[in-house]
Amino acid sequence: MYLLGYNNSNCVGCVKGGMAYWNKIRVDFPEVFNNMAITERKIGRSCLKKTFLDELDSSAGRGQPPLVSDCGSVGEGCEIELLKEYSLRE
Repeated sequence: MYLLGYNNSNCVGCVKGGMAYWNKIRVDFPEVFNNMAITERKIGRSCLKKTFLDELDSSAGRGQPPLVSDCGSVGEGCEIELLKEYSLRE
């Protein structure tokens, strides 16, 4: 991930990523981007604050580094945060 220009080596497609991060994932890992966009619509919640990934302007976050907060040495199960609201609806 560092060689691709990411500032840390979190999971590819981390839900903690911002607009610049997700636009870089869209280019570097289009299948991961598309799968997360589908998942967002399925659960009705986006990992971004202002928009769903399938509506993300490809220039959003431009000029900003693709930052993601560090998940620690073993990760914290970020997907749990994304799916928490969905599971409460069932």
